[in-house]
Amino acid sequence: MLVVVANDGVRRYLRMGLEVDGASVLEAASLADARTLAAGSASRPVQGVVIDPMLPDGDGLSLLPDVERACPGARVVVLSSPDEPVPTLATVRPGDLAGLVDALALPGTALPDKPAAAEIVRAEVEELAEAWRQLCLWDPMLPADNEPPIASAMVAAIGAALARPQPLGWGPDPDVEKVAEVFAGSAGSLDVAIGQLICLREALWREVESRLPAPERDETHHRLTMVIDRAIGVVASRTRERLEHQALVDPLTVLLNRRALERDARREVGRAARHRRQFTVVMLDVDGLKAVNDRDGHSSGDRLLRTMAAGLRDALRTGDSAYRIGGDEFVLLLPEAVEADVETIASRVCAAGAPAFSWGAATYPQDGEGLDALLARADERMMRQRRQERAPEPDR
Repeated sequence: MLVVVANDGVRRYLRMGLEVDGASVLEAASLADARTLAAGSASRPVQGVVIDPMLPDGDGLSLLPDVERACPGARVVVLSSPDEPVPTLATVRPGDLAGLVDALALPGTALPDKPAAAEIVRAEVEELAEAWRQLCLWDPMLPADNEPPIASAMVAAIGAALARPQPLGWGPDPDVEKVAEVFAGSAGSLDVAIGQLICLREALWREVESRLPAPERDETHHRLTMVIDRAIGVVASRTRERLEHQALVDPLTVLLNRRALERDARREVGRAARHRRQFTVVMLDVDGLKAVNDRDGHSSGDRLLRTMAAGLRDALRTGDSAYRIGGDEFVLLLPEAVEADVETIASRVCAAGAPAFSWGAATYPQDGEGLDALLARADERMMRQRRQERAPEPDR
């Protein structure tokens, strides 16, 4: 197949999809490159040509005489939007790989409508799930007591994926993706999850290979590997997201934590310095937390902290962020806030049912040019406010 497309990303995407379906692909990004490849195709006959009408050195359709002369009998497909069809020629949208495969009528490496592997897997889900569990137990790279979660559901999803009429070279199978997301949430760690999925591929291939018709073996192995690889990709992505969430979120209040504050403050300092804007950091302490813990127990103190977190979430503007950075210490990061904004937000926190708290604020850049300086200044003002509130009124 000759793919003549100016955009590098689109060209690579089409090449990947066509190669997954068994085609050998030549690439050209211009009329000149395409004419050179077409002229040299005598030793390597071109059976299909994909043409982008918009090429950097002219109209892609001007290649048609060259194709007819150098590649007689080749199917020609033009990449075109539905509202700009090319009369007398097959057209597909640039991203429609399935339509392109159909239009080119690729000869088949595809499996039959009912692949033998799919029939075997779907008929023996529980047996194959047990074979997978046993292989995981014997794998020296996995913990001795490991067991793949939702094993039967994963095997069933693989069986459904193997039954699909086209190879899935451009993304995870939808059924496998859903199950892999649950699998990722149940797996203990990323390396164990990946090891277990590698064992799944090995277990399935061991069980089905000898029962496959010879013409289906290579394509089944290719598709099984591809489906499992996509599942590994989903698991790795979801596990990374889960670990990032755990690293940046306080588990008690589900607010962001100190690490997230440091990350976000660096970003906000850079943005404010670049655009000559300001932002405000507010330090808040829950009043009387130690007394509640001592009198009523830490579970009561935890409820107090969660109530404070809920009040902060309800009071914030779009773009503001709340953090718990220590026992009774909370921080707000308020982009482009002025003093009146801070007063308003503090009042909203109180109105939202938060427990009694003290607070102090510091604004970039006048009160400091980094997070530590701003927190120190906000803490200083908070302590001053607390002393003033507790000081007895002078005798009159």
